[in-house]
Amino acid sequence: MAQKDYTQGELFAQSEDSGLYKPQSSRNPFFLRIRNYEKAMLLVMGIVILSIITFSLGVEKGKRSALAEINSSSQDFYTIQVAAFKNRKLALRQAQILQKSGYTPLGFAKGSYIILCVGKFSNQESAQPLLNELQRTYAKCRIRRL
Repeated sequence: MAQKDYTQGELFAQSEDSGLYKPQSSRNPFFLRIRNYEKAMLLVMGIVILSIITFSLGVEKGKRSALAEINSSSQDFYTIQVAAFKNRKLALRQAQILQKSGYTPLGFAKGSYIILCVGKFSNQESAQPLLNELQRTYAKCRIRRL
């Protein structure tokens, strides 16, 4: 018996001239296969992620620079606290009196009070003579750290 060689016919013809089927090549880039609105959404998500990463890195850099600044300015300064006022006008009036007396007043807010101080010293021992002098007028003045 003679065997006949039968080959399986293809369901779709791959010839370009048939016009029935044109197979897509599997080498198309990813961005050519997605739709336009999907491209827009991917772009927006990429921008959001990039923004979050940039913000996080900026916050970390700010923390590091703040710590470096605190460590570099670790030298403490001292001042003499003369009084604390709730009324701003009284604090300003007392600061003017101290300035006329030849002192350099320094006022800052702490809570609802205005703290009035005099001088800026590198250590407590250098502030002690002025403290003795100011205690004649202001009985409860004290040395404090800035």
